[in-house]
Amino acid sequence: MYRRVALLPVTTLRLAGRHLVPLTLWFSVGYLARYVLTWAGVTVGHGSHESLRRVAATLVFTALVTVTLATVIAMLSVLRRPEDESLTGAICRALFPFVVIYLAWGMYKDDVRAFLRADIERNLYSTAHGSVAGRALFNNLWMALAAVAIAWVLKLLLEPRREHRVAGPALAYCETAFNLFAVTSVFLLAGRATGWVTTRRIWPASIDLSGPMPDYGLGAVTLPLVWLAMAAVACGVGFQVDDPTAALEGTRLHRFAEKGDRSKVLVAVTADSRERWVPLVHAIRLILRAGAPALGLFCLCYAAADAAAAYGFRGALHLIGAGHDPAAWRPILVPLEFARELVRTVLHVALLAAAVGLASEVSGETAAPEPDPVPA
Repeated sequence: MYRRVALLPVTTLRLAGRHLVPLTLWFSVGYLARYVLTWAGVTVGHGSHESLRRVAATLVFTALVTVTLATVIAMLSVLRRPEDESLTGAICRALFPFVVIYLAWGMYKDDVRAFLRADIERNLYSTAHGSVAGRALFNNLWMALAAVAIAWVLKLLLEPRREHRVAGPALAYCETAFNLFAVTSVFLLAGRATGWVTTRRIWPASIDLSGPMPDYGLGAVTLPLVWLAMAAVACGVGFQVDDPTAALEGTRLHRFAEKGDRSKVLVAVTADSRERWVPLVHAIRLILRAGAPALGLFCLCYAAADAAAAYGFRGALHLIGAGHDPAAWRPILVPLEFARELVRTVLHVALLAAAVGLASEVSGETAAPEPDPVPA
């Protein structure tokens, strides 16, 4: 077992090399779709009827997040998926759990930053609007609340058919839209409440209510494990993202989880926490099937893939040199950024598939043998 754990980096490179062509094709399709959706979002977000345009831009951004996750599921399904399931079926089945985990851990923030950066670059020299960071994301509270209500109703209608090939992706899109509009509504309400309180005459000017942004601890260990939980869903090692009884099965806390599920109030109050921490517990138990060294090596390989892509990008810039006209850097950076993201994503996907495969093989070996039939 420990020999296979030590060979995890080699298995990752073998998977990446053997399936490089389909992985590259899927990544290219997703990258092109992201570019088109980003361009459409930052374009539709400016002009007359500003509030409606910002809502439209946010809906386009919702599609961007959904397409990004569907691309990752497709790449994972190329490497490992149930034998009796098609690629389309795997995407439809895993997209909704992917969206739930992705949003619960706030991993869409990088997509928001990239979208706002494109918005700034697109409208930097606009005479009508000037530099408008985040202008494409709306700030109309009533429209945000209306969008939250519509997305919530659509979620209720689609939830019973989440396994359907059409309803599954639609439900994932509605879940993403619901969370994005809900987060926007919370920030708008908090901003208005803060503005009202701080403008009162009795409020001291030295007190600032603007606290730090919430951080869910996406560090060197948590981020790889969250992605491992998502990869397990895509590879067919399924679980309910908010079911703590399954996550704690076989432990001393399993009985407490069962008692908690009997309380509807407790289930409703802890819904967000369950969607965040249950997949993490599943991922930890999954990788620990191969032993504690597997956990450390997996996280180390995940960080090494990031470092390899980053240093490769910096090395390419160093080889090109700085003696170029600033206008020439745009066509130079586009293929370099594409290559950097391709290398990073392919290595991460291959590592996730290798880790899920390792854990599944170890589980199969350590499973209790079937008892012999009792003779009549």
